[in-house]
Amino acid sequence: MRSQLSQQPLTRGFVDRLGGPRGSHARGPVQSWWTPLRIILAVAWTFLAAGFLSKANCAVGKPGPGGTSVLNWDGNRQYTSACYNDIIPLYAGRGLDEPGFPYAYSWVEDGLTRYMEYPVLTGMFQGLMGFIARHTYGLVSWAGVPESGWYFALTALVLSCFWVGTLILVTRLLGNRTWDALLLAASPLIVVHAFTNWDIPAVFCAVAALYAASRGRTGWAGVWIGLGTAVKLWPLFLLGAFFVIAWRNRRWKQFGILAGTAIGSWLAVNLPIWLAYPEAWGEFYRLNQTRGAEWTTIYALLQRVFGFTFSPEFLNTFSLLAFLGLCAAIAIFGVRLRRSPHLVELIVLILVAFLLFNKVWSPQYSLWLVVPVVLALPRWRLLVCWMLADAAVWPILMWHMLGTDNLGLPHEFLDVAVLVRDGFIIAIAVLVIRQMRGKGQDLLAGPDRLLGKFAA
Repeated sequence: MRSQLSQQPLTRGFVDRLGGPRGSHARGPVQSWWTPLRIILAVAWTFLAAGFLSKANCAVGKPGPGGTSVLNWDGNRQYTSACYNDIIPLYAGRGLDEPGFPYAYSWVEDGLTRYMEYPVLTGMFQGLMGFIARHTYGLVSWAGVPESGWYFALTALVLSCFWVGTLILVTRLLGNRTWDALLLAASPLIVVHAFTNWDIPAVFCAVAALYAASRGRTGWAGVWIGLGTAVKLWPLFLLGAFFVIAWRNRRWKQFGILAGTAIGSWLAVNLPIWLAYPEAWGEFYRLNQTRGAEWTTIYALLQRVFGFTFSPEFLNTFSLLAFLGLCAAIAIFGVRLRRSPHLVELIVLILVAFLLFNKVWSPQYSLWLVVPVVLALPRWRLLVCWMLADAAVWPILMWHMLGTDNLGLPHEFLDVAVLVRDGFIIAIAVLVIRQMRGKGQDLLAGPDRLLGKFAA
């Protein structure tokens, strides 16, 4: 542990206080139950517990009719304590508190029939957790926990297991850089956003795809990409990174297998829902076409600062063209590069391009970046500063959303927080590009262990 951590400026002082790095004549380490993986997982569970506590204030109840316990969000609790998450309100809001299939449920909002607005596997996951919560609530109802609070606790437990599974796979991908996984286990973004939405299963699927590819199981890598895309859209972008590698190394057969199995697994879970509930299946895509700019995007910042007005149609067109243009530039850059790019470097650049120019950047989307960035750029001081700045956006946003009547923060505070976060992410992208070009220290020097059968 000391030999790796002593190389990081952020931890070097701590290692020095422990006696400095191990010398050449030091006695060999005594085998301990506390292996690096177990330490990392213990830290992960600690930070996941902190993440649960950060949202727990939104899961408390108050006495309701007939001796029941109902959700207590009095006094704008969800904003004042920054505990807001989508999991709790959508339990009743999407009919998960009632028997039935998630995509069969609908309601009318502003004259429009609405449906579950999440990709299929995310909606199915919500439905499964709702089923379990409804049938086990009697075990805890005596404690005064509202049913939606129990649903949240169960969901948080399963999401935590997905995150721990992700860390186990990441430690295997890191090789002799095992301790870099501490950046994931102890990430401030886990405390703030592990349970804001349902993003962790998509991260797990993406990492499982990388792990399968690294073991030469290209077909399984494609399956995991397809399943991840059925959870959240972004794992689809992994195909772009693999495409660049296939182009450089002439591995078109492997890319065909990867893309084919990805499409096949995505169709396997989507096609039945599309056939049975076509309007509900299309709700995710309809909503993303009609919604405006999210609070922490560059577009919303420009609207607040300069009073610009961006229609959904403009945002759809501009953000798509900007993203596609940047993807083309990344592909050309990756193919022409003298040093073979590492897969995770390309993934980082693609995700940064998407997040910076997409019209929706829900703050928990930053979780998508954590694993690829740690794999691609293990600069502890920079990454800790980025994650702290990124995590700080959330409480500032919550305070701002209180509104002026409730003494909410002026938008200038949110604007500064967004610019600082974006600045860190741009800096990460620049350093990744410099690393790919051989400018400065190359922290990934050597062959890419993740390529599997895509290797030259």
